[in-house]
Amino acid sequence: MKALSRAGLLYFLALIPFAATSPYKLKERVFPPHGWRQHSTPPADHNIFLRIGLPQPNFNTLKTHLYEVSDPYHPRYGAYLSKEEVDALVAPDQDSIDAVNDWLASHGIQNSDVIRSSAGDWVTIMLPVHMVEKMLDTKYHIWKHDNGNTIVRTTSYSLPEHLHAHIDVIQPTTMFGQLQKMRSTIVWSDEAEIVSSVQNLAPIVNAETGVSVDASCNATITLTCLKQLYNAVGLTPSALNNSIAVTGYLEQFANFQDLQSFYTEQNPAAVNSTFQVVSINGGLNNQTLSQAGAEANLDVQFAFGLAFPIPVMPFV
Repeated sequence: MKALSRAGLLYFLALIPFAATSPYKLKERVFPPHGWRQHSTPPADHNIFLRIGLPQPNFNTLKTHLYEVSDPYHPRYGAYLSKEEVDALVAPDQDSIDAVNDWLASHGIQNSDVIRSSAGDWVTIMLPVHMVEKMLDTKYHIWKHDNGNTIVRTTSYSLPEHLHAHIDVIQPTTMFGQLQKMRSTIVWSDEAEIVSSVQNLAPIVNAETGVSVDASCNATITLTCLKQLYNAVGLTPSALNNSIAVTGYLEQFANFQDLQSFYTEQNPAAVNSTFQVVSINGGLNNQTLSQAGAEANLDVQFAFGLAFPIPVMPFV
């Protein structure tokens, strides 16, 4: 009977994940960034969306693919990878997946509790802060910035030693960045004032290269200015099988009518040329003129104006 009990004990000990007995070792420690002050302690039931990043052992291979398909002179130019192919290249090793799963299971976290990226390289779990503190052998605090913003972070965390090779990063832990909506820094100047301020100024000439840049480029930028600044006056893009794309974000749109007006003023040869919009995940390209947005219009107009006659496309 005693022998049977011992056998049963050994059996159940074998079921305990290795993560439960692996000693903890410091994974990362940072100093509080400038402007942040430790303020208070978060409630124990405060929820954290914990994101665990697993290593991507084939990432360098992905970079090689990126360079090859982006090089107009490479035989694979334009042979872009499918999402499934990219996922396969950023997927972690099965050993890493298993090690992280065992560690999570040792804390009572089941597979149904987690969200995984399509490649399996990111694991996301919503957990109360007291549980995260136990898993990472750390203590979270509410930190307050001089501008009044507050976040829940820690300045260090640890992991079972054997997991260091299987986890690249865990956040939110030591990153104190503030995510906020950004505003355009474009400034519109009065055209008459610009002309008046530069009309009597001599061109700017680089003594070494002899390149001459019109003085008006100190006040406003045109296609001509860019070509002068980069010594590309008279250059017509002509790379075989080449193309250019511009991305649109934050409800900014590429407007067909505005582009034609821009071409009429700055690149008449491109008038009546157009582009094909590529929609990503249902992205829209609103053609209401008043809603086009300055940033997207300028991106499209300058990129396409300089690249003409190379095929162009905006991704929205």
